[in-house]
This record gives sequence, structure tokens and C-alpha cells, in this order.
Amino acid sequence: MTDPPRNPSTTKPLQISRPGGPIDFEQIRDILPALINALADAVLIVDRDRIVVAANRRYLEAFGSESVDIASRKCTASIRCPLGESSSDESCPACVVFKQRVPQRFIRTVADASGAMRRWEASFTPVLDEVRSVTYVVEIWREITERTQLEVQLARGERLAATGILAAGVAHEINNPLASILAGVESLGRWIERRDFDSRGVQEAAETVDTLTREIERCRVTTDKLRLLGRPYEVTPTWVDLNAAVRDALSLLRFEMRRRGIEAVENLDHALPQIWAREAGMRGVCMNLMLNAVQAMDASGRLEVTTRCAGDQVVLEVQDSGPGISPQDLDQIWNPFFTTKGSGQGTGLGLPITNRIVDRHGGRISVESKPGHGARFVVELPVQGPGGES
Repeated sequence: MTDPPRNPSTTKPLQISRPGGPIDFEQIRDILPALINALADAVLIVDRDRIVVAANRRYLEAFGSESVDIASRKCTASIRCPLGESSSDESCPACVVFKQRVPQRFIRTVADASGAMRRWEASFTPVLDEVRSVTYVVEIWREITERTQLEVQLARGERLAATGILAAGVAHEINNPLASILAGVESLGRWIERRDFDSRGVQEAAETVDTLTREIERCRVTTDKLRLLGRPYEVTPTWVDLNAAVRDALSLLRFEMRRRGIEAVENLDHALPQIWAREAGMRGVCMNLMLNAVQAMDASGRLEVTTRCAGDQVVLEVQDSGPGISPQDLDQIWNPFFTTKGSGQGTGLGLPITNRIVDRHGGRISVESKPGHGARFVVELPVQGPGGES
């Protein structure tokens, strides 16, 4: 591996401290290749002519170029480029960095040297000279396959925890129509036993059949809502009706809110456009935020859910009348496993997962809260976003 490039914009030699005083960068320059080779991340450095200047051992191992000397060769021709040799300047992050002079970062699924599809977090950083022209681009590829799988498992665990809380409400929503169905079947049985087939009896039977059909449909709608909530987040994006996701989440929470004496208020924009997103992810966002709000309130609480359009974005607001979030906790609520709920009431994963889902859809989430005055979560999502692949 060739020596890594020196940044021409550096006006003073890089220094590293030691007990006896600073060491000039030139004195340790010979060991830099070994240091870069020791990194666990894959590193590639390309110059402005798209020539490979350096590639560390991890990069060669990861992308299958261990037996090839790729230094001084074109980056797309000398290695199996993760973006493909036919990539245009617009689709290649390194080319974008050379043009725009700003770092690029993304998450992408790319085959490794064995052909297995792996998940990578990649950053492309420019090295500028004294006139702020990009002389080199440093690519750093970090494999996150196991981390992504763990996140999916944690997300599934969080939804299972939410489903447990919803179980009583779902049972109630299904048991009521089941009782009506049982009564209707018993009525039809008695009618058949009587063999009373006059016009009046036939009319009663027809009405009973209509009731059975209606109650069965109620059961189907409830189970469909629960099924949509339980779908894996890694699903193909589609056009999603955010209002429908809000209504379904509220429907599943209705029993829990009645039990706690909480009032639900819907302020939904009926002209809200559909958004390009992963439906299970959007339903998870709605459920996590609303369930958090319900759990934060005591009797006589108020949950207000609002949707509105803001230019090329849609906005979801979830506001509760609970005790609010203390200032010292506002930044910590996004950290995994942080929770202020009582034992057994939360895993501390709902908000971090929600934040990640919103971020991957090209949106942002924020919170406003004052102790004693409830909390308001605001989610902003692009109508035509990346669909969960950002």
C-alpha cells in the first residue's frame, strides 16, 4: 500500500504529543501505512483523476482485491467497484464530493469478496488544498450487517412489547363482535329447528345474516390493523396514507385510553397527500409516539393527534397532557434503553427506533416539553422521500 496523501492545506506539520514533548509528523510518517492497515474499517483514497492512491488491508479483504496491486489504477477499473463500473458522476459519491466539496454519507447493501450481501455505512470526505479545491477523497466503509440485524430484532421486541399492552384492547374489540356472532348463529339454529319459512321468518334470517357479516368484518378489520403493525420494517416502500396509520393506531389504543380515562382528539388534514415510505415503519412511528403519550398520562388526560401539509412535506404532531419531560432528560430520550417509565412498562427503545425510522425516510423528529405541561412530538416527512433507504 502506498503512503497516504498529505493534506496540502495544512500550514503547520501535524503534531502528536508524547511525555517528552511533541513529535513532528514527518518523524512518524513511515508508520502511517501500518496504522491505516490496522484499522477495522475499509479505507480507500482516490485523487482528483480518480486514481487509487491508497487502500488498506481491510478494504482489499472486503472487496476482493487482495491479490491485485490497485495503487495507481483507476478506482472503477482496478477493483470491483461497489457502485459498479458504469456508475455516472451523479451516482458516484466520490465524484459528488469532488464536485460539491462536501462530505457524503450513506448506508448501502453491497456484496463482499465472497459474494454475500452485507450492510455498509460509508463516508466520503474531501481533502482540500490552499485554494479549497478537492485533491483527494477518503472513503471509509464500515460494515454494519450485525448491527442492522440487532436493530431489527430490537424493533421487533419493541413492537411485541407494544402488542402485549394492546392485547386487552384487541381482545375486547374482537370479543364484542364474537358475542354477536354467537347470538346470531344460535338464532339461526332455532329458526331452522322451527322450520318457520314464512316471509317474516325469512326476513329475520336475512337480518341475522347481515349482522353476522358485519360483525365478522369488524373482527377482520381489527386483525388486519394488528397484522399491519406487526409486519417487519424491512418491507418494500409504497405510497402510504399517514392518516390511515394514525386512525388504526388510535383504534388499537381505544380500549387502553377508555380504561385510563383519556380523551382522544383527531385533527387530521383530509387533503393530506400520501407519502413514499415503508408502511410498517410509519405505523410503528404512530404507535410508538401515541403509546408513549398514553402511558405518560393519568386519568382525565388528553391525547391530540394532528396531521397537516407543509409544502413538500407532511407533518405529524402527537401532544399529550401528561407531566412532560424534564430538561435534563430531553436529550437522553433518544438514547437506547433510556426510560423514565416504571418497571415493566417500557424497554427504552421506542423513541430511538422511531428516530431511526424517521431519519431513514429523510425526515426529522423533534420534541417540545415543559414539566407539568405535557409533551409534543413533531415528525416532518418528505412526500417523495427515500422510502426508508436514506
